Amino acid sequence: MVKTWHIVASLVAAAVLTLTVGLSPSRGAPAADQCPQLALGFTERQRADLAQAATYTRDQAGLPGLIAAVFVPDRGAWVCVLGVSDLETGHPLNAADRFRIASITKTFTATAVLQLVDRGKLTLADPLSRWVDWPDGNAITIRQLLNMTSGVFSYTEDPEFVRRYTEDPEGAFTARDALDIARAHEPYFAPGAGFHYSDTNYILLEQVVEKITGRPVADWIDDHIIAPLHLAHTSYPATSTLPAPFSRGYDALPPPQQPVPAEPEPSRPGTPAPQPAPSPQPGAAPARNASPSPSPAGPSLADLRDVTYSNPNYAGAAGAMVSNLADLRVWAKALAEGSLLSPAMRRELLRTTPIAPNAGVSYGLGIADWGGWLGHNGTILGYNAAMFYEPKTGSVIVVETNRSSLTSDTATPLFTELAKSVRS
Repeated sequence: MVKTWHIVASLVAAAVLTLTVGLSPSRGAPAADQCPQLALGFTERQRADLAQAATYTRDQAGLPGLIAAVFVPDRGAWVCVLGVSDLETGHPLNAADRFRIASITKTFTATAVLQLVDRGKLTLADPLSRWVDWPDGNAITIRQLLNMTSGVFSYTEDPEFVRRYTEDPEGAFTARDALDIARAHEPYFAPGAGFHYSDTNYILLEQVVEKITGRPVADWIDDHIIAPLHLAHTSYPATSTLPAPFSRGYDALPPPQQPVPAEPEPSRPGTPAPQPAPSPQPGAAPARNASPSPSPAGPSLADLRDVTYSNPNYAGAAGAMVSNLADLRVWAKALAEGSLLSPAMRRELLRTTPIAPNAGVSYGLGIADWGGWLGHNGTILGYNAAMFYEPKTGSVIVVETNRSSLTSDTATPLFTELAKSVRS
């Protein structure tokens, strides 16, 4: 959950085809290792390349389960579900299963903030100090929090936080704890003087939304994003449990008596999370033409620990939400097109800042742009996801996995490979 909610790997967008196979909660799904469960359109070579990329990623990264889907209007729909949702029971993974989506939560939080701007409750130029008491709060703007240029230290990069969350995912934690950790560190740079992916930015935005509305940020997201789009399988949990059906999440046991290292800066175009790259979670983004190179499998599946249950307050508005393939497919398009925003806010949403020189990836207001693919990625204990939309073709690509540490990212490289395959 926590560590850096990556910044994006980016790709694809919605489809005209209506998926019914594998998207119903029914457990009468095809065999766990049959890939794909759905294949409509695309060339034989493309279908083979998509399946090879998915199975390679699952095998090399030692994933209990993986869901990968590609939807390209007028060309095809492809859905692959591999492995199991529960290592103890061997229950097959299902495309309807919910996953923690980590930093993809930031896309919902940012949209909530922009909706409040549309309603005249604040402006993007407002200083943070208008709403929250914070060092340099007079110099930090709402826009800088949204686009990761505030310089505020990311609490998920604090080694003690990483140790605390990794050792006890269900432990007590609050937004105030996150802010206290960040406040104890020097900023990365003066406000507006650079880019650094920081989960603290979105905890601060959570405070802003709650000050303005007088209600939890989850309530605004429920009423103004989830309900209008009928995202029936998406939620902002208040407890460590997940609504059924869901996939369990797994991670390797931390080395005994060893501190857990802080996550490297995202150089990613993946799980927005950046510095080096963007879902708590960041990860370095693979080169655009690189083959998928997931992290080494490490311990066997038998040695993994179950980290399904996690206190959502560890991630808050930066990474606490839960969703599934069907809803992420809808949200990817609605987000990128700004369908819940005014024309003015849609333009602001996509005013991006490069995450690093020559990175090929830039970050807008809670959304990443990677070579034309718009979306976000996310990493949290037990779960890793990537969700991208391509406005030019209306394509959508979604990847979900049920194994992750705070520093691993297999969803973003796979997303990249799937995008290459459908473009070839």
